Amino acid sequence: MSNHRAPLVYLIGKDAAEDTIHYLVNLVAHSAALPFHIIIVTQTGSVHPAILALTQQSPHVEAISLDIPPHTKALLRLRILIAWLLSTKPAIVHLLAASPDTETEVIAALWVAQIPTRVVTLAEVAPTVRSDGVRPIYSFVVQRLLRTFSDIIVYTNAAKHILQQEYRLTHTHIAVIPIGIDTTVYALHMTPDRGRAAYNLPAEGQLIASVGQFAPHKGHSVLIHAMDHIWQYIPEVTLVLVGTGEHSAHLRALARQSAHPERILFFDDMPDRSGFLRCVDVYVQPSFSEPMSFDLLMAMAMERPVVASAIANIHEIIESNASGLLVRPGSSDALASAIMRVFNDAAIRITVSLNARTRVAQRFTMERWLNATVALYRFV
Repeated sequence: MSNHRAPLVYLIGKDAAEDTIHYLVNLVAHSAALPFHIIIVTQTGSVHPAILALTQQSPHVEAISLDIPPHTKALLRLRILIAWLLSTKPAIVHLLAASPDTETEVIAALWVAQIPTRVVTLAEVAPTVRSDGVRPIYSFVVQRLLRTFSDIIVYTNAAKHILQQEYRLTHTHIAVIPIGIDTTVYALHMTPDRGRAAYNLPAEGQLIASVGQFAPHKGHSVLIHAMDHIWQYIPEVTLVLVGTGEHSAHLRALARQSAHPERILFFDDMPDRSGFLRCVDVYVQPSFSEPMSFDLLMAMAMERPVVASAIANIHEIIESNASGLLVRPGSSDALASAIMRVFNDAAIRITVSLNARTRVAQRFTMERWLNATVALYRFV
C-alpha cells in the first residue's frame, strides 16, 4: 500500500453487471487525483481484466479478490468482510450494489467495522410493501443498515422518493446522480458508416432495435406482439433484439409464432454499439421497470428516435413528445402506434432525434456523473 495515503475502497457488489465495471473503471481514473490509495475489491471469483489493467497504470491503485465462495453462509461472509475491513482501515468505502437487499452482509460489515465514511450506490431501489400491503421483516433490517451510510447515491428522483417514504430515510443524505455516457464516443458525426452488412443486418427495409437483458420486466414480449400490427402497414420492417438472459427461449418461441419470424433477429451482443445504432431507424425500450438504461442513453446520443414505456425512471430521461415518445407499459397496441407515428411523421422523427441528443449532452454525460460522485469524497 502506498505510504501516507489513506485507503479508498471500491467494493463491488455480488450482482454487479458489466455496466458497473465500466463505470468503476472510469470512476477510478477520475479519482486518481485525490490523495487516496485506491483498493478495488471483488467479493467472489477473479478480478475483472479491465480492473487489473488499472493497477498497471498507477502505483496508487490495487485490486484484490476476497475469494468468498458464492454459496458461503451469510454469517461467515460477514465475518470475512469485517476481518478484512478491520485490517485495512479504509477512510472511505464506496459500495457499488445492485439493490439494498443483495448486499445486507456487506452493509452490516461496514457498520460493525465503523468505517469513517460509507458511501453506497444503489443501481435499483424497489418498493418494500408487497401487493397485499404487508412489509417484509427484512426491509426493516435493511432500513436500519442504510441509515448508517454517510451518503446514498441513486440514479433517479423516483428512487430517492422510495428510500425516503418506504425506507423512511428522511435524515440520511441521498444524492441523485444520474448515470452518464461518453457523448464523444456516442455521436453520429464521430461514428463511421460501416453499412448494415458489417452487423449482419438486412440491407433493405427499416430497422427497429432494442438492447438489454432478456428478462420478463424488460417487456420484449410486448414489442414482439406489436410487430404483427406494424407488419400490416410496413411489411419490410425488421426487429433486432440484442441480449441474453433467462427469457431468451421464451422470446425466440414468440418470434417463431409471429406473422414474419424471419424478420425478428436475435444477437447475443453487438460490441460496436455506436456503429450498430447508426444503422437503426427506431430504438425501443418497452420495459415494465427500469432503474436506468445506458442503452437508451446511447441510442438518444446517436440521434435515434426512441419509443419507451412511460414508467417513473424513464420519465426522468425522456420528455414525452420532445426527446422521445412514451407509451403505456404493457400495451402492444400503444407501442405499435407510437412506432408507426415515428415512421410516418418526418417532423416528429427529426424533432425527437435532435432533442434526444441535446437532452443526453446536457444531463447524462459520463463527466457529469463522475464529477458529482467524486465531489462526495472531498468532504472527507
